[in-house]
Amino acid sequence: MKFGKTLLIIIPLVGLLFSSCDKIKAPYALSKHGNIVDTVIDWDTVTPVKRVLLEDYTGHKCPNCPIAATIAHSQEAYYHGKLIVLAVHAGYYALPGTGEFAADFRTAAGETWNTDFQVSAYPSGMINRMEFNGHKVLGSAEWVTDIAGIINQTSDLNMLIINTYDTSSRMVYSLIYSQFLRYLPGSYNITVCVVEDNIISAQDSASTIIHNYVFKDVLRGSVNGTFGETLTAAVDPSLTYLGKFSIPINGAWVPENCWILAFVSKSDTKEILQAIKKKVIML
Repeated sequence: MKFGKTLLIIIPLVGLLFSSCDKIKAPYALSKHGNIVDTVIDWDTVTPVKRVLLEDYTGHKCPNCPIAATIAHSQEAYYHGKLIVLAVHAGYYALPGTGEFAADFRTAAGETWNTDFQVSAYPSGMINRMEFNGHKVLGSAEWVTDIAGIINQTSDLNMLIINTYDTSSRMVYSLIYSQFLRYLPGSYNITVCVVEDNIISAQDSASTIIHNYVFKDVLRGSVNGTFGETLTAAVDPSLTYLGKFSIPINGAWVPENCWILAFVSKSDTKEILQAIKKKVIML
């Protein structure tokens, strides 16, 4: 639904991770600077920062994947918050096995991305789902150079996340704010995911089996559909777009190790403009 140029738009919840519940009632139309219940963001106090999303397509039975994960996380540390890593367990190396390889880190969204983007070798990755030398899916040897080529570009979008976690219900309530910094053509989607760190399980490697491997940045699922939902079909930099999401944290996950990850992408090409993540529980 389209409102006037001075209005704040709230996106309703359209899906939940592995469960269902009532949608937040919509539409909402709130004054951008009026007395409203939700937090009003003063974007003048927010320094625009472009954050790049590196999707690492991997599997716990992939012998070369630990090396790629090391590259990804060393780059994440090097860029001090400007690079976000998402480990997507998908494809044949992610199939659960027997014994200590019985873990299943696959997700419906990850498997669809794996198929749609035609990931066929592991480890592989995508950087903002952009093309580099005619390819979106890149070998890990290309990541360092290609990340460096775009990470200092000017941001087109501001994003903020505010999470509130309810320990009794294991629900996280996320407010996700987005503001375009200039007019852009086309339609844009927002995708919201749950990510978990510090999962201990077995990982194959080139030399041996690592019995207590620490898996980081593991995609646990998409909250609002495989490719998200429409954020706007007509960009208006005078607006702040607000999404409200109620997200269950699975009983097998550790809430203190979970993050909410959101990214905005072009609806047609799937290229990512901006990404952000924030812990479910701030310790």
